[in-house]
Amino acid sequence: MMKEKNKTLLKNIGLFTVGSFGSKILSFLLVPLYTYVLSTKEYGTADLLVTTVSLLIPVLTLSISDAVLRFSMDNAYVQSDIISSAMNVLLKSSIILAIILLIADIIPFFETNRIYLVFIFVYYFMNVSNSVLNLYLKGKAQVSIITISGILSTVMTCGLNILLLVVFNWGIYGYLLANTLGILVAVIYQFFGGKIYCDIHNKVSLGVTKKMILYSIPLIPNSLAWWINSASDRYFLLFFRDVSENGIYSLAYKIPTILSTVQSIFYNAWSISAIREFDKNDSDGFFGKNYSLYSFCSLCICSILMFLNIPIAKILYSENFFEAWKCVPFLLVGTMFNGLSLFEGCIYAAVRKTKIVSLTTMLGAISNIIFNIIFINFWGSIGAAFATMIGYFLTWALRTCFMRNIILIKVNWKFEIISYVFLFLQAYLGTYTYCYFWQLVIMLIILLLHKRYFHFYW
Repeated sequence: MMKEKNKTLLKNIGLFTVGSFGSKILSFLLVPLYTYVLSTKEYGTADLLVTTVSLLIPVLTLSISDAVLRFSMDNAYVQSDIISSAMNVLLKSSIILAIILLIADIIPFFETNRIYLVFIFVYYFMNVSNSVLNLYLKGKAQVSIITISGILSTVMTCGLNILLLVVFNWGIYGYLLANTLGILVAVIYQFFGGKIYCDIHNKVSLGVTKKMILYSIPLIPNSLAWWINSASDRYFLLFFRDVSENGIYSLAYKIPTILSTVQSIFYNAWSISAIREFDKNDSDGFFGKNYSLYSFCSLCICSILMFLNIPIAKILYSENFFEAWKCVPFLLVGTMFNGLSLFEGCIYAAVRKTKIVSLTTMLGAISNIIFNIIFINFWGSIGAAFATMIGYFLTWALRTCFMRNIILIKVNWKFEIISYVFLFLQAYLGTYTYCYFWQLVIMLIILLLHKRYFHFYW
C-alpha cells in the first residue's frame, strides 16, 4: 500500500516537473532581459498591476477555484456540475470587474491609464480561467494535459517577451502583453485538450454551486491573507518609498522563485495525494515521511541559494537592480515556510477544515502588516522582506500546532526546529555581513543534520 502511494506521488511529481520546472527556468533566464530593457519604475508598475489582480481574484470569485479541486475529487458530485458552476461564477465576477473598471475610467480622480485597466481585466479573466481549468483537470487526474499546457505557455511567453521587448521595443506594454498571451495559450489547450467543453453546460446546479461557495467562502480571508503576506509589502514600499524601490524589491523575488518552483512541483502532486490518501493516524508514516523529505529539500535548496546569492545576482541583475540581493535571504526563508504551510494546508483541505486555514493565514498576515509598518521605515525593502518572512513563519507555526488535532503526523519536530534556527542565522549573516566562511559552515551543518536523506528515499 505504501509503495503504491509513493508510486502515484512520484508519477505526478515527474509530470509536474516537466510542466513546471522548464517553464520556471526559462522565465528565470529572462530576468537579465527584463532588468536591461525595463527601468526600475516600469518593472515596479508592472508588478503592482499583477499584484492588484491577485488581490481581486479571491474577492470577486469567492475563491471558487479552491473548491474545484476538492469537489472534483469527490465521487458524490457530478464533475460537469462542478466545472459549470465554477465557470458561471467566473463570468459573473468578470462582469462585476468590468463595471468597476469602467467607473474607474470615468471618474477623473483616479487618473488611470486605460491600457492598464484593459490589462487588469484580461489578465484577471485569463488567470482565473487557468486556475479553474488547471484544478479541474488535476481533480480528474489529467495531469499530462496540465503538463503540456505549461510547456506551451512557457514557449509562448518567452518567445513573445523576446520579440516584443527586444525586436519591437514595446517596453512595459510588451511585457504585459507577452505574459497575458502566454496564459491564454495554456487556457485554450486545457479547454480543448482536456475536452472540458464537453463537461460545461448552461444549466447550473444551484445546489452544487451553493456547497462549493460554502466551502470556499472561508478561504477568501485565507487568500487575502496570503496576498498580504506575499504582495502587500509592495504597496507599503510604494507609500513609504517609491515605485523604483518596489521594482528592485519585486525583482529580489526571482531568486526565491527557484525554491518556490521546486516546492510547487511537489505541492501540486501532494495536493492530490493528501486528499486521496488521508489517514488520521498516519499509520504507515506516509504523511510524516513526506513532510520530513519535503522539509529537507526546502532547507537545503534555501541554504545553498543563500550562499550563492551574490554570484547569482551578478549574473541576473543589471547595475540598477543589483542591490536587490540584500532582500533575498529573508525572502528565501519566508518562501521555505510558505511552502511548508502549503504542504500542511493540503491536509486541512482533505478534512475540509477551511476555517483553520484562514485563521492561521490571517494571523500571519496581521503580523506582516505590523512589521511592514515598523521596519520599512528603518530598513526599506529589507524591512519588507523581514516582515514577509515573519508572516510566513507564524502561519507555519500556527498550522503545525493546530494540525495535531487533525492527524498524528510522525515528524521529529525538535530536529526540524533546530534546522530552522540555523537557517535563520544564515539569513541574518547573508543580509548584514555576507561572510562566505560562516555561511558555508552553517550550510554544511544543515546538510550534515540531514545526512540520512542522502540516499534513495523509498
